[in-house]
This record gives sequence, C-alpha cells and structure tokens, in this order.
Amino acid sequence: MVTYYQEALKYKGTPYRLGGMDRAGIDCSGLVNVVTGQKTRVWHTGAGTPPPGNWSRINIRASSHDDFIRSLKRGDLLVWKGHAAFFDSGERIFHARRVGTVADFTNDLKLYWLKTQGYPVVYRQK
Repeated sequence: MVTYYQEALKYKGTPYRLGGMDRAGIDCSGLVNVVTGQKTRVWHTGAGTPPPGNWSRINIRASSHDDFIRSLKRGDLLVWKGHAAFFDSGERIFHARRVGTVADFTNDLKLYWLKTQGYPVVYRQK
C-alpha cells in the first residue's frame, strides 16, 4: 500500500503557490488534498474538520516537546490552524510552507512549529 506520505514526497521540489494543487505549484492544504486523491480543494487547514482520506485522529498527551515528538510516527499529518505538515523523524517535517520556497523537508518542528504555534492536531493514516 502506498501511503499518503509517500505520495506527498513525490511533490518534493514543487514551488509553493497559494491555492495550488499540482506540480506547477502547491500549498500545504493542496498537498493534503492531492495525496488523498481529491481532484478539487475539499479541505483546508482552517476547516476545523478532519482531512479527507483514511485518517485516525491521534490524541497525544505529552509533558514536553520531546515527549510529543517521540509519540509521532513517520507519515503522521500535523495540522495547526493555518498549516499542515507530514512528520518524518526527529524534528524533520515535509511541507509546502511559504512563497519563495518549494515543498521540502525542514528541521524546525521543535524550534519553530511547536515553540511558536503550539501542539498540532495529529492524524495517522489507517
């Protein structure tokens, strides 16, 4: 079975484009929509609903950012209000994040995302 995470990695290097859902340009919500087989934008990070596809919401109780990270599995979808990223390992995430960048890995889960945006809602592919 090909996972949503494996599908997401096929978009590595795709330029960021707000509202984009293809290889010409993609944003974080567009990436989630595309890898779950959506032809149109049916979900966005501010929707307050689970992403499309076959996901389970995972409730993680952690006493620290390190505990939280240790509870994650490769391919988990991390959703903050306004952003989504796929967890890889350690502090590494894969996402389409802002104008002037491409969909790629960053090592800033703990130092930026958790520190400034707080704990995300976590979804794991069933």
